[in-house]
Parts: sequence; C-alpha cells; structure tokens
Amino acid sequence: MKKIMNNLVPYLRLLDRWLVGGMRWICILCFTLLLLLLTGNVFVRYVPIMAFYWFDEVVEWAFAWMVFFGAAALWARDEHFKLDWFPVKVQKYRGGRLVVIGLELVSLAFLLIFAYQALWLTILAKDWTPVFNLSKRFLYVCMPVSGFIMVGYSIRNVIREILAYVKFLHQSENR
Repeated sequence: MKKIMNNLVPYLRLLDRWLVGGMRWICILCFTLLLLLLTGNVFVRYVPIMAFYWFDEVVEWAFAWMVFFGAAALWARDEHFKLDWFPVKVQKYRGGRLVVIGLELVSLAFLLIFAYQALWLTILAKDWTPVFNLSKRFLYVCMPVSGFIMVGYSIRNVIREILAYVKFLHQSENR
C-alpha cells in the first residue's frame, strides 16, 4: 500500500499544481475582464459612443466564476478564511485532535451538500440568457465544479488530520 501511495504522490502533486494554477488563471482572467468592462462602462457613460447592452450578463458570469473558482483555489491551499485559533489551541491534546478531525468532517459534509445541490441547480436550469442566448447552465457550472474540487481537497484534509492524529498517538505512547 505504501509503495502505491509513494508512486501516486508525484502525480497528485502535478494534478494539484495544474488544477490550482488553472483556477487561479480563471480568476485572473475574470478579474481582468471585470476591470475592463467596468472601466469601459464608466467611460461610455461620459462619452456615449456605444451601448453595453450585454454588460450585465458578462459581469454576472465573470463574477460568479471568479468567486467560486477563487474559493476553490484558496480552499486547496488552506488559505480560505477560517477561524483557526480553536483548532490550534486544542490540537496538542488527544481529544483536541479529534475535534479538529470533526471540524474537517463538518466542512466536508457542508461541501458535499453544496456540490450536490449546485449540481442539481445546474442540471435543472432551463433559462437562457436574454442577450447571448446561452443556457444558464454555463453560468451555474462553476458551482458544482468548484464544489467537487473543494470536496476533493476536504477529503485530503480529513486524511491529513487522521494521519496527524495517528502520529500524535504514536508519539504519546513513546514518551
């Protein structure tokens, strides 16, 4: 089993690097698009040379993709906002380690529910955008995709905390 894991780790690291890099590029592109659109919209209000009748649709799409993929990229690196003072305080105790595992399991449960519900929202979406006539599924797909990415990283976090707990127990026995 250990040999399999040792062979798998480099591939998982490569996948992680590509996945997080891709999500960060999506965020950068969406943010740049939003910056250009908002700047252009302000300019066009004072110099009315054209109308941005499609402005709302593109802003809605870019903002949603930036937020959800940005959250997933932060989650992957454990940089998403969280109150970590409690786990830091209690992790030096045996019961505290179990609390940390419990918190990770609660996060995993929330993300599973979110990803599942977002998937159903995306599947059941029947609306079309008024200007570009694109399915709203294109807008919503960022939610289940980022949700399931966060589920994967939450599973990693649970495994990491369980392994830390086992290591803690072995160190406690050897003292």
